[in-house]
Amino acid sequence: MAGKRKSKAAREAEEQRAALANTLSASGLRATRQRLAVLSLLRRSHTHPTVLELHRLLCREYPNVSRKTVYDILDSFVREGLAACVTDGGEPYRYEARTAPHYHARCRICGHLYDLAARADGPIRGLTDVPEGFRVEAINVTLRGVCLRCRDEI
Repeated sequence: MAGKRKSKAAREAEEQRAALANTLSASGLRATRQRLAVLSLLRRSHTHPTVLELHRLLCREYPNVSRKTVYDILDSFVREGLAACVTDGGEPYRYEARTAPHYHARCRICGHLYDLAARADGPIRGLTDVPEGFRVEAINVTLRGVCLRCRDEI
C-alpha cells in the first residue's frame, strides 16, 4: 500500500472541521483556528459556558489565545446567529450554540441552566400589551427554582 489510510476518527474529525468551516463561511466569517475551536466547543457543550470557561478550555489547544479574542469571537457568533448569549441579572454571560427558540430553568443553588422546549410564545404574546407598532422578535423565559440534586441536599 503506497500511502497510509486515515482512520475513521481522523476522517470524521476532518469532516466535522469542514462542516464548521462551511458554517462560518456561510455566516460571512473567516474560518480561523480559534473560531473553529470555539464553535466546536460550544456545539459540544451542554453547560452554557461562560467566556472564562471557554477561554480555559481553548487555552489547552491554543495557549496564547487571549480572553479578548474569545469575547470577540463570541460577539461575532451572536451577531451572526451562530450562538446565543444567556444573561440573568448579575450572573456572568453564558453562551450556547442552540439558537432555536427555547427557554431555560436555572437552579438558584448550584446555578445549573437547563434547556426547555419553548411552548408558550403564543400565549405570552396574547397576554401582553406591547407598544403600538412594536414587533416582538424574541421571547426569553427563565424559570428559577431548585433542581432535584440540590433539593435532595437541602
